[in-house]
Amino acid sequence: MAYRVLYREWRPQDFHNLVGQEHISITLQNAINKGRIAHAYIFTGPRGTGKTSTAKILAKAVNCEASIEGEPCNSCNNCKSINEGRSLDVIEIDAASNRGIDEIRDLRERVSFVPTQGKYKVYIIDEVHMLTTEAFNALLKTLEEPPGHILFVLATTEPHRIPSTIMSRCQRFDFRKISPLEMEGRLQEILTSSALTADEGVLTLVVRKADGGLRDAISILDQCISFSNEQITLKTAYEVLGLVKNDALVSLTRAYIEKDAPSLLVQVNNMLKEGLEPGQIIKDFLEHLRSMIILTVCGLDTSLVLGNSEEKEILLQQANDLGIDWLSDTVARLAKIDNESRWRQNMRIVLETTLLGFLWQTETKPILTKKITQPKQKKELMKIVSAPTPVTLEAASTLDKIIEGWDHIMEAIKVRKKSVHAYLTVSEPIEIQEDVLILAFKEGYTFHKEKIQEQDNKKLVEEELEKLLGVRLKVVCNLEEDIDNAEDPVQKALDLFGSEVVTIKD
Repeated sequence: MAYRVLYREWRPQDFHNLVGQEHISITLQNAINKGRIAHAYIFTGPRGTGKTSTAKILAKAVNCEASIEGEPCNSCNNCKSINEGRSLDVIEIDAASNRGIDEIRDLRERVSFVPTQGKYKVYIIDEVHMLTTEAFNALLKTLEEPPGHILFVLATTEPHRIPSTIMSRCQRFDFRKISPLEMEGRLQEILTSSALTADEGVLTLVVRKADGGLRDAISILDQCISFSNEQITLKTAYEVLGLVKNDALVSLTRAYIEKDAPSLLVQVNNMLKEGLEPGQIIKDFLEHLRSMIILTVCGLDTSLVLGNSEEKEILLQQANDLGIDWLSDTVARLAKIDNESRWRQNMRIVLETTLLGFLWQTETKPILTKKITQPKQKKELMKIVSAPTPVTLEAASTLDKIIEGWDHIMEAIKVRKKSVHAYLTVSEPIEIQEDVLILAFKEGYTFHKEKIQEQDNKKLVEEELEKLLGVRLKVVCNLEEDIDNAEDPVQKALDLFGSEVVTIKD
């Protein structure tokens, strides 16, 4: 028999075995028991949390010949055919590769056919947010007047991209990230059934890397098992995951406490020699500093930081040595570097210079917004010479929201027009002035800036911004060198007219 990867082998086959989604499994079982099955469901949530598995369990439960309290028996012909992927009554569609109107029109023609075996013909549309606007409109007609034998399950990681007209015609279930404790429990169950063991800390490391996605955690464990014999060591886990070891991060932090620049560079060089990517070192150090902040705020008993009590005590002590101000500022700056890393050519130089820069950092400086202030004399002078005054809104929260949602905006733009997405990859939102968002394009990318300034392209960006914020902003494009070299109009006026305030009378 061909080998089956672990996440497929351990895919839950009934509601009882769903991990961490009891609020959903109980609700669906009750609906089946009471005969209150909706014609369409939307399953939303992070990847690897059980959306597709639940959809298949639901398909079995509504078609099962011997269902008990809403659970599929997994023994009747209908359940077996669905489990083996040969049922004609369960149709899975990947909207990422079948996103056009033709595919949905074809679906509309087929829904009139009655099920061949069970009571329901179940359509599972994965990544449904990838459908085009025209395809959504075609799907809407089917959802408005569905045949009684049809059940739709729409799965998505981005519910905000689904039209409200579709959303309002479905029952929505939100899948949550699975807790570390629940994930470790399932991973230990897998190890026990396979007669394998793991060193202390291995499962914690796997869970941390998976970030709430059980499927990812099981896949990572599968890699570790393939790399090991009967015992999975912590060393093996770090090598498979390509992560920086915890003691290396502690040692790196000690270099900051002692302001030891040579040690810092030596440690970075050793990490790189071990095959670690510069970008991964940044990500792991960022997570390490975040853990220190959380321990400072929440204390040693918090469950928000993974690790044993000894590891947490070391982190908290180092946090006290560095101070919350230094930690907060460093995390903010490092997060910005991490976000911009996809544009960088030589990440080793970026890594070394960035980490060295933090060594002598002594004060917190804002990095997300630019706030322009003007002395009273300058304001009076500006009235006299009538020079334009740039005014930045007190809207850091709005800019923060745009920065946090920029990846989602970029993905939405990519779906609508790939060329616009390509032009925007060398830009970033840097400032809001009244109702204007300023995009800074990297030095030398004049062509990209000019393409975004074209009316249709700029309108597309403004529309996606409006979806995120609920308000319309105008987009203005500038090159980084223009921003850096821009002359302050106030200073220009002072240079021309002097600093003395002159009152002009008719």
